[in-house]
Amino acid sequence: MSNKFNASSLTEYCKSYARKVAGDFFSSHSVISGKELLSLSPISQVNIFVVSSLSEKWRADAERFRSPYFDYEHPEVKEALQLFMNTVSQHISMRREQLEPLLIDATKRTLILLFDPRHYFDEALRNQPDFSLSAEAAHQITRYTQINKFVPITLEERMKGKDFVYVNQALNWLDEILLHRGRELEKPDKYIAQFSEKVLLDPGVLLRKPSYDFSVPATVPTTNKSFFDIEVDNTVTAPVAVAVPAAPANGAAGSVLNGNSSAEASDEATGGPLFLTDARPSAEPSAPSMQPSQASVRFSETTSLDELPVTDPGTADAETPPAPVTIGETFYRAPIESISKSISLNQKFMFINQLFNGNAVAYNEAIDELNQATSYDQARDLISYRYAAQYLWDMSSDEVGMLIDILKRRFAL
Repeated sequence: MSNKFNASSLTEYCKSYARKVAGDFFSSHSVISGKELLSLSPISQVNIFVVSSLSEKWRADAERFRSPYFDYEHPEVKEALQLFMNTVSQHISMRREQLEPLLIDATKRTLILLFDPRHYFDEALRNQPDFSLSAEAAHQITRYTQINKFVPITLEERMKGKDFVYVNQALNWLDEILLHRGRELEKPDKYIAQFSEKVLLDPGVLLRKPSYDFSVPATVPTTNKSFFDIEVDNTVTAPVAVAVPAAPANGAAGSVLNGNSSAEASDEATGGPLFLTDARPSAEPSAPSMQPSQASVRFSETTSLDELPVTDPGTADAETPPAPVTIGETFYRAPIESISKSISLNQKFMFINQLFNGNAVAYNEAIDELNQATSYDQARDLISYRYAAQYLWDMSSDEVGMLIDILKRRFAL
């Protein structure tokens, strides 16, 4: 679970939203069909995630249908089985008690994708079997993604026709995409308004820190085609250029079904499973400079205030001199001998709850192992390749940043 959310608030909101949406629909219906699912919620991404769950169940049922006593690779058998499964897919019929759990999960996934896309795509990649991302799996992620769709599209392009890549490689690509194109991530404002049409969404309560017309085609697909193969046009518009450099560009968004696109070019639907067709993302902009100031002054434990550099006003440069380092900053940068002893009680509880899922034993073992590291690089590798992978840490979170700062003090960096 993303550590940007208040877990209990997120769960309660998703339940309330699913209850409201399902209640509105089933007040006048006894069951819901596949076509009706596509316009169930005002947020089409929620509807797509519901259908994606059904698609996974549909595929699993097809696999369970196979028997070791028959030749399911025979052309006649394959054709008959495909026709049967496609026919079944065209007759989705769910009652409220069957839909609501899927709707809760779809709402949660949508909110995480919207407010914490880094965590959403990170988790999607790490959950791949055998720690490898196949071309088909990458394509499925793209198909089921509408919000911030440029991310999986770019991941697919990076694969360059490879059958698979290891997840570590895909995660590196993900970091690069978000670094260079982070300003293209969609803003939550319009989605907050859409969610609030059903249940008021207050980000201040949901987070730990402070319209699409997805109508279906007029024609009903024939029974020799799967419901999950409906063609959907969802082009991704290029971000709008702005005159002021500091202003973020608008996030990429998909066009509506059968609607006109404002992008200069878009790919046509490929006839894959339902959902969003591939679109070519805009060229990657240059990454903004993130270099820190080099004007800071290092101190040791024996540095006195009298030893601070003094600038002669008569020879001072035209540039504004760096602000003097305070006693508190001097203390904060001082090396430490023990990681565990330098962690305050509040930090300890925060690390246990937010980084180690409430497991105090795991926290103590990790801190002991970090304390035994002989270099900063060795300790950082433990965090990056063991604990972050094991506990699905967001490496940009405040908690991980605090822990890394303590490591730097431990090795006097």
